[in-house]
Amino acid sequence: MADYLANFTMSLHAAWMPHYLPMMACVVVLGFILMRTTRRALLFTVQMLVLLLFLVLGSAVAASVDAVDISQALNQLATLVLGMTLIRQGGLTIFRLVVPKLGLHPPRILEELLILLAYVAWILVRLSAGGLDLGSLVASTAVITAVLAFAMQDTLGNILAGLALQLDHSVHIGDWILLEDISGQVEQVQWRHTAIRTLFGELVLIPNSQLMKSRVMLTGGQSAPRRLRSVNFYGSMDLSPSLVIAEVQKALANADLPTVGRRESTECVVLDFTNGMVQYAVRYWLIDPKSPGSTDSLVRQHIHALFRRRGWRMAAPTQDVLLGRANLQPYQEFTQRVQLSSIDVVRSLPLFEPLTDDEVRQLAVGLRVVPYVAGSLITRQHDIGDCLYILLSGKVDVWLEDNGKRHALAVLEPLQIMGETSLLTGDPRSATLTARTDVECYVISQDDFQHTLRNRPELADSFAQLLTDRLQERMALREKMQQPQVIQQKAAILIRIRSLFSL
Repeated sequence: MADYLANFTMSLHAAWMPHYLPMMACVVVLGFILMRTTRRALLFTVQMLVLLLFLVLGSAVAASVDAVDISQALNQLATLVLGMTLIRQGGLTIFRLVVPKLGLHPPRILEELLILLAYVAWILVRLSAGGLDLGSLVASTAVITAVLAFAMQDTLGNILAGLALQLDHSVHIGDWILLEDISGQVEQVQWRHTAIRTLFGELVLIPNSQLMKSRVMLTGGQSAPRRLRSVNFYGSMDLSPSLVIAEVQKALANADLPTVGRRESTECVVLDFTNGMVQYAVRYWLIDPKSPGSTDSLVRQHIHALFRRRGWRMAAPTQDVLLGRANLQPYQEFTQRVQLSSIDVVRSLPLFEPLTDDEVRQLAVGLRVVPYVAGSLITRQHDIGDCLYILLSGKVDVWLEDNGKRHALAVLEPLQIMGETSLLTGDPRSATLTARTDVECYVISQDDFQHTLRNRPELADSFAQLLTDRLQERMALREKMQQPQVIQQKAAILIRIRSLFSL
C-alpha cells in the first residue's frame, strides 16, 4: 500500500503541469471580475476547475497503474479544458467590460462566434502539440465536412443570417416588428432564431433565414419610434365637414393623450361620401407600440364625447329600418324623469335661489347634458364664455395659467357651478378647466338666461350680489376690503350684466 501511495504521489507530481497554477489564477480573477456583468460566471469557473482537478487526478491514477496512454490523454484533456475556460473568461471580459468602455456595442452573436473560433484554434493547437499532422487531418475530413455542411445548410443559413441581422443593425433588441401575421417585440437574436414576444404574451421563434428572406415591417422601438395610425368614424351629411374636422382636431389637440406624439398635429380628413354618410379618419402618431388598441379606443371616446357635447348625430355604415306604430310612452316617461331631475339640480344651487318655481322649470327645460372624457379641455383661461356648467358627475381640475405654465387651484366635485361669471358678465374665463375623470355636465347658455332676465330685469341685481359674494370668497378678501369697495364692485358687475343682456 505504501508503494502504491508513493507511486501515486510521483504520478500526481508528474501530471501537474507548471502552467496550471498561473492559468487557474487568471481564470479565478476573471471570474470575480465578470460577476457584475455575467450571471453565474464564478459558478462556471468553479465547475471548470473542479473538472480540471478530476482530470489531473485521473491522469495520476492511470499512470500509477501503468496505463500510460490513458494518463497522457487525460493530461492533454485537462490542458485543453483549462485553456478553453481561460479563452471564454477572457473573451467575455473583453466584450462585456473593455469594448463597452470604448463606446462600442458589438452584437452578442459576434462575441459567441469569435469565442467559438478561438475554441477551434486552441483545439488545433493542442492536436498539433500532441503530434497530429493537421494537413492530413484536414484532407481526411474534407469529405465529412462537405457532407455535414450540406446536411446543416439550414442551420448554417440561420447562423449567418443572425450574424448579418446584428452586424447591419437592421433589427435591434426591443424593436417591434410585423412579419406576415406575427406582430411583437424582439427579445433575443440567437444563433438559429429570433424570439418575438407578442401583445398576447406568446413567445414566437422565427428562423433567422426567414427574417432575411421575408419582408419585415418595423412598427416600434429604436428603429421606428413612432407609427401613424388611422381611426375611422362616420358623421351625418347635415354636418359641415370643415366644422367637424376643426372641432375634432381641436378636441384631440387639447386632450391629454400620453401615447400620442405631439411633434405633428393630429389630422382629421374626409375619406368618402357613401350611403348618405360622411366617412372621416383621424390620423395620429402612436409612440407606444404596446397600446395601439387602447389608444384607438381613447381617440374614439373623445370623438364620441365631442359629438354628444355638440348635439351632433353620428352615423353608422348599416342600419335597420323598422316600419310600424311607435310606442312613445317609454320615451315620454324618460323625458319627464330627466326634466324632474334637472329641476331639482337647478333649485338646489344658491345661484338660482332668486328664481321662482316657474322660472326654474323653464330654465331646466333648456338644459342639455354634455360629456367629457378624462383629460379633455372644458374651458381655457382668457376665452370668452357664453355658457355655464353644472357638474353632475366626475371631477374637474381648475388651473391658473401663467407664462405658459399651469398651477393647480382646486378640484371641483359634483353639483358645483363652473363659468357663471363669464356667462353673466361676458368677461373672459378666469381659469382653465380640464376633466380629471370622465365628466357629465348640464350646460346653460346665455340665450336661456336672456329670456329670464328680460322678463324680470330686477333679477340682475340679485345675480350681481351673488357674483360679488362668490368673488370675495375666492379671493379671501371680504374681511380686508372696506364696505364702499364691495358696493363699488357690485355696481360694476351689475353694469356688465345689464349691458350684456340689454336690460
